[in-house]
Amino acid sequence: MTLMPSFVRVVQGWHKCFSDYRTHRRAMGFALALLVTLGRRTISRAICAQQRQYQSWSSDYRFFSTSCWNPRQLFDVARQEARQLMWDQQPLVVAMDDTILRKTGTRIPWARTLRDPLSPRFNTNLTWALRFLHAALLIWPPEAKGAARAIPIAFELAPPVAKPKRPRHRKDDSIHKRKFDGAEYAKAMQEYRRKQKEEGLSAQGARLLGDLHSRFTTDPGWHWQKLWAVVDASFCNRTVFNKLAAGIILIGRTRKDIRLYAPPQKKERKGKGRNRKYGKPLPTPEQLRQDPSVPWQHQNIFAAGKNHSLHYKTLAPVLWKIGSGARPMRLIVIRALSYRAHGHTLYRRPAYLLISDPEIDVAQALQAYFYRWEIEVDQKEEKDLLGVGQAQVWSQGAVPRQPAFHVASYAALLVAAVKVYGMNTAAASEPLPLWRRKKPPRRLSAALLIAQLRAELDECQTGLTKGHHLRHRKNQFRPDALQEQIGMKIPVTLRAIVRNAWS
Repeated sequence: MTLMPSFVRVVQGWHKCFSDYRTHRRAMGFALALLVTLGRRTISRAICAQQRQYQSWSSDYRFFSTSCWNPRQLFDVARQEARQLMWDQQPLVVAMDDTILRKTGTRIPWARTLRDPLSPRFNTNLTWALRFLHAALLIWPPEAKGAARAIPIAFELAPPVAKPKRPRHRKDDSIHKRKFDGAEYAKAMQEYRRKQKEEGLSAQGARLLGDLHSRFTTDPGWHWQKLWAVVDASFCNRTVFNKLAAGIILIGRTRKDIRLYAPPQKKERKGKGRNRKYGKPLPTPEQLRQDPSVPWQHQNIFAAGKNHSLHYKTLAPVLWKIGSGARPMRLIVIRALSYRAHGHTLYRRPAYLLISDPEIDVAQALQAYFYRWEIEVDQKEEKDLLGVGQAQVWSQGAVPRQPAFHVASYAALLVAAVKVYGMNTAAASEPLPLWRRKKPPRRLSAALLIAQLRAELDECQTGLTKGHHLRHRKNQFRPDALQEQIGMKIPVTLRAIVRNAWS
């Protein structure tokens, strides 16, 4: 089997997400067109790739704005397909992070002025963008003998709470009016802080984890497993721990100066008063790292394309009074790896992790934390290669659903690639340039997968039977068999993609 039939078979599983077969066919056409088209990934360019630019395009735009379908159901198909690709002893690990999609229109719903994550450390820059929560299911080969893959399973809009504007006063305003406006502004700020706790990024992330856990428990293959959520420091706080659903183990990065306490000793209470919730103070993560009396432990992990010898210290159970309350935690201090790659030193700083389950397997937790980097790879490919967020949409229905649909198409592509080529192999790629043969890629990237889709579209269009396009003759498919599989003619052609590349 080649990539195109496998991708089509995964996208065919979306038929339960749409009430009409015509809407499903339009979704299949957009899923393929948004992946293989050239230039900016706009809806108009995807229409041109399907050779429908001379027809009425209102139904294509209504597909994202007013059609009745839920992006979560599209991700459920990729999640169920990815279940078959995991090995038996692998824990159920989900990586979650927030990301922004830059915009220019001032009337786009939910667009706000947000902090630019690419700004330098010495100066925080601002940008006009939409904020999304991105969650991905991590799958890796047996015994962690290779790189992992992050299959997106959620991409939901997470707008910030609107901050009230401070009242402006002029010189001719009366003192009574200024006091009245100041009192109203103070009440508005109190309501703003309350909404931040209930509708902020941390609260939305906790709700997304709870929704993912409920969806996993309804699946017969995952109902008995606990969900491991690997997050960064922005989700390791009191709001997330208070809203964390039962059955979720949070693995998050924390600060080096948090105050930790030991659990109280179980003794009979004498006299009046309440039982103590916290015991004696424990060293901070930084003090534990510098403590020579606590020995370093050793663990082999896979990260950045090779095996590394990792040294760490752990302490459990610990209580974080202002963060997790009386919930017992495990603290892990990771010594800096400090290896050189691409001409500079990476991982020069130590890391401090908090785990909401002190009985967790430390080796698997460390490996899951280092595999979290795959969600960063997904976000780079989604923005730079696939152009997620480049579509110019303004309606309240299309703004959250069009990027989610684009990411769901990317998830279907990754699942199809793992099914056909495996986890870590690049044997199906085109001949590499001379400057890349010295250090070939270890697996197929999104760019190589898209190039493979375009090559197979060329085969479907021209019907070649010999030449360098068909060097893998055993794995070739017949265009007529593929059209019979999807029940229609392939809507996207390579000629239309090239012709409308700069339209």
